[in-house]
Amino acid sequence: MGEQLRRILEECEGRFVSGQEIGRRLGTSRAAVWKQVQGLRRRGFGIEGARGAGYRLLGRPDRIDEQELFSRLSRRDFWKSFVYFPVTDSTNLRAAELAAKGASHATVVCADMQTSGRGRMGRKWESPPGVNLYLSLLLRPPTDPQHAPQLTLVTAIALAAAVEEISGLRAALKWPNDLFLGGRKAAGILAEMAADPDRLRHVVIGVGLNVNAERSCFPGDLAEKATSMRMLAGTPFRRVEVLAGFLDAFAECYGAFLSGGFRALLPEWKRRDLLAAKTAVLRRREEEVRGKVLGVDESGLLLFRRDGAPRTEAVASGEILEFEG
Repeated sequence: MGEQLRRILEECEGRFVSGQEIGRRLGTSRAAVWKQVQGLRRRGFGIEGARGAGYRLLGRPDRIDEQELFSRLSRRDFWKSFVYFPVTDSTNLRAAELAAKGASHATVVCADMQTSGRGRMGRKWESPPGVNLYLSLLLRPPTDPQHAPQLTLVTAIALAAAVEEISGLRAALKWPNDLFLGGRKAAGILAEMAADPDRLRHVVIGVGLNVNAERSCFPGDLAEKATSMRMLAGTPFRRVEVLAGFLDAFAECYGAFLSGGFRALLPEWKRRDLLAAKTAVLRRREEEVRGKVLGVDESGLLLFRRDGAPRTEAVASGEILEFEG
């Protein structure tokens, strides 16, 4: 009933709704409505009550509430479990622990703050409280281990679709795992898997998305390289809404991946490809080479032609250090 009351107040945000009207819509008494209002206030919702006028919503907490999250999901049938930590070291580590204990496919692990957030190549991911999204997806996909890396790109496409839908901003994707807004990095993805030689046991996909971070949240030179949805759009976003949008988008993209492989999602990558036709420096292991990026193939491999080379390589892993053009 509390979620129904929240939706009524949100529909009429800024306007009073009488206790009698709320009671009629909920099929309950005004005394029961008052109790539900008190419950929402304890959860951090700002609700004004006035004799003879009723109640109106003044503000909502920007925290990730499981009840509200699942009430917003269109694909709630896909997601089996949600685990939330106010503070943890790394959601990827927590998801891997849950996987080892037998946690189900389609488990979401989320935190308000991480003390040891990680990016690719062992880099630290800045994870201040209250402003961004830090989450990991635990998946047990019915696919071969060799296809698991494609899930990083699938996740990036879903994240880009959600950010665009919610913010109206245009997202760009940098192979294999970065989302850019306005020419600066706004999100990173870190996928880790556990597999036997012939069987994929599970995949943990970590996502860090800068939602409401301000410039002051980024230390040192990150302030010149990173951005957030809020910084680009000029308005804050509710993290639970962004998370719900991403989870719905991921469920759709994951279904397309299972039925048609990465090929089914390749057009979505291509139209957001940040690197296609650009000159870049690629690092693989200890080698750094300069060449031209020609896009991504149907297996999610980077198509790269070294300067002076006659043929194009299909690169499975590596990092683009810089690019131009």
